[in-house]
Amino acid sequence: MTRTLAITLSALAVVAMAVPAQAQATSSSTAGAVISVQGGGFTSAVNLNDAKTADFKTGFNAGGAIGYQLNDIVGLRGTFTFARTESEGAGLPTLLKAGTKANRFFYGGEVVLKAPLTGGISPYVLVGGGAMTFKPDTTPSQDSFTKPAGKVGVGVNIDIPKSNVSVFAEGGGWFYQFDQFGFDKTQFDLTWSAGLSYRFGR
Repeated sequence: MTRTLAITLSALAVVAMAVPAQAQATSSSTAGAVISVQGGGFTSAVNLNDAKTADFKTGFNAGGAIGYQLNDIVGLRGTFTFARTESEGAGLPTLLKAGTKANRFFYGGEVVLKAPLTGGISPYVLVGGGAMTFKPDTTPSQDSFTKPAGKVGVGVNIDIPKSNVSVFAEGGGWFYQFDQFGFDKTQFDLTWSAGLSYRFGR
């Protein structure tokens, strides 16, 4: 997990440094409703215990969003992300023993701030919040729990010429309190994704 985290943070730093001090505004308005789909990887950046014997393997995520682009810079969107991974480590309780499939459902809203450049390229940052539902593939189903969660992220959006379609790459982090199954940690989960979006209008 350490190598994955280092690579992810390095990628996020590169994208963040790509945002210029003064972005050049595009000439056409980008206002309109936007829908998007995306998928990629997922990892937990924090172990569940200090001994580092309770953790989750790197997994995958898939999700989508619907929102509204207010202007060239500011957008609002509601998002849903499903992530799946497996537990690992000798410090896990029987209920969450190593190899257990662990599902997470993230849902909430966020503000997206873009820095439009020429050529339809727009680096952006986002901040928001919502909730996280954790559901291991175990019986009984009441083993699941839901916690408030915050979200931050960075990305870059590229408009496809003469269309309302864009491609994007995004890295995000969800943070929440994991205080179940005998643990009590502030968890920080990372997602990295690529996707497509479609904007209505224009």
